[in-house]
Amino acid sequence: MKAIRIFINCIMALAVLSALGTASRSARAQERESGGTVIVDGLNGPQGVLAIDDGSVWVIDVGLGGEQEVEVGGLDPNTNEFIKATYGNTARVVRVTPGGQPQLVATLPSIFLGSDIVGGARLALLNNEMYATAGVWQGVASEEALPDTAAVLRVLQGSVLEVVPLWKLEKELNPDGYVLESHPYGLTAGPDGLLYVAEAGANTLVQVDVVSQTAKVIAVFYGIPGPLPNPYRGGALESDPVPTGVTFGADGRIYVSLLPGFPFLPGSAKVVVVDPVAGDVEDYATDLTMLTDLRTAPDGELYAVRFGIFTDEGPIPNSGAVIRVGEGETSQDVITGLPFPTSVDFDINGNAYVTINGASVGEPGRGKVIRFEGVAVPGAPSTRFVESATVSQHEPEFVTGCDSLPGHDAVKGALERIVAGGNNSGLGNHMWATVVDRDGVVCAIAFSGANRGSQWPGGRLLSVQKASAANAFSLTRLALSTSNLYSATQPEGNLYGLHGSIPLDTATAYAGPASDYGQTGDPLVGERPGGWSRSGGGLPLYNAGGSLVGAIGISGDTPCADHIVAWKVRDVLQLDYIPAGVSASADDNIIFDLQPDGKSLSGFGHPRCGFDEERLTETLPADFPIGSTEEAGQ
Repeated sequence: MKAIRIFINCIMALAVLSALGTASRSARAQERESGGTVIVDGLNGPQGVLAIDDGSVWVIDVGLGGEQEVEVGGLDPNTNEFIKATYGNTARVVRVTPGGQPQLVATLPSIFLGSDIVGGARLALLNNEMYATAGVWQGVASEEALPDTAAVLRVLQGSVLEVVPLWKLEKELNPDGYVLESHPYGLTAGPDGLLYVAEAGANTLVQVDVVSQTAKVIAVFYGIPGPLPNPYRGGALESDPVPTGVTFGADGRIYVSLLPGFPFLPGSAKVVVVDPVAGDVEDYATDLTMLTDLRTAPDGELYAVRFGIFTDEGPIPNSGAVIRVGEGETSQDVITGLPFPTSVDFDINGNAYVTINGASVGEPGRGKVIRFEGVAVPGAPSTRFVESATVSQHEPEFVTGCDSLPGHDAVKGALERIVAGGNNSGLGNHMWATVVDRDGVVCAIAFSGANRGSQWPGGRLLSVQKASAANAFSLTRLALSTSNLYSATQPEGNLYGLHGSIPLDTATAYAGPASDYGQTGDPLVGERPGGWSRSGGGLPLYNAGGSLVGAIGISGDTPCADHIVAWKVRDVLQLDYIPAGVSASADDNIIFDLQPDGKSLSGFGHPRCGFDEERLTETLPADFPIGSTEEAGQ
């Protein structure tokens, strides 16, 4: 037997097969799981998810077999007993409306093999028609596959129509020369109007013309080195490659994910690039594990699904993940803690939809689709930003010195106005504000209350440190708020090591009479005390010419409220002509995307503060829009 027997059977042997479940249902309002929002549950082994531009989300599952007995031949490798299969149209294609209501579109064949189950696989939209891959068939069974099995199907309302039987192609050609098996799995619509199928059973990439109803093999995937002799590959020390996902990258090339098969060694999976003309296959990303899907997201990045991590003792619970794929060994987990995920797709806003419990683990209907907000926002800086960005040929003028920044009275007036206006989340406290120039020299310190004791005394130096950090780690081409530094500077963060890199000069910080704190003659004015912070409240300052002229730090309330006040004060001071940022709105806004394990989806997330900060920060870019150098010129 070939790839899919090794793939599906070994996975399913570790799971409890479900009995026939009820129809899928919409999730309870705002039900949360694995850090995301459940949009539909009640699925039986969901294998593929597809988000389309009308706002609907489609999902296909494997079903649970049926009552009709069928002969498929061969022995079950898990029990070594003759395979007795049941068959029925229990696999489903479900559409979740933009309003969140699930609708059953069609059913298709599902085969229950005792310790394995196969049915629907993936979905793709081509010329406004929905297509699916489904089923598996082997040479040890009959010469002809069951209807609508091991084929590409067109999905109609209430039924499916076989377009191309890929079992026939495998039986005639057997391109890899091993056991006959067809399992059409990964599916995508190409820019050329053709469908492309990752044939997990045949270990090939197949091109399908739905108009002529023909198919051809454009690439063959060969074995991946492994520690055990593979009886289905002539005893070679290799695993079946098992192609599972296919996508066209932003560069127009074809990328394919390889599982591979048993024994599912960590680091043995990879993403390859296929030349559709020559059929050449080259490694693109390596050192990955158990890949089951591959997609190109709106941000132009490749994303893959890791089904889980298997050890000698079995699968590690909730070890599935969505991975942002990078060339070589630079891939990164972006969603973790998932139970047996199988597929991912993205809507036009970059929200991710992930199918979980794809191995039909546990009781019927455990499969779900979960939405994760803002994973791949279009227009946001790419993960390759630092690697590929080049310095602009027109570098804005370097500006430093306090003459280019607002003085004490202007800062105090803006701060008092924003604090008095309220609607800033948090505790409603008075605030401290510090402005530093591009060299980190303090230009002004002010407070909003009646005197220096009207706000937390400790907030003075915190505001200094926030201004220092926001200035120190922003550039003329990329603004980073101190809130953006929280996750980035944690262990395993992409800026780990920056934390504490600018120590506060305590001798300078506490010098002078306290009676002058927050006044025009604050002892820190004209000094460069340094300091570091990765909590919200520090923002870089950019003038209308695009020059980074310094930063502002706000402190006195929750870090989220500090950030909101800082954003509004910067707006009043008209020093918000920022070039780009890492948030969903391509600025330096605070990001709330921490997962249950503490990891940030974007890599620049910040903890929530327990008030209404999410609502308020989401509207900041619209209510207090950043400026632009183009607008200034006009």
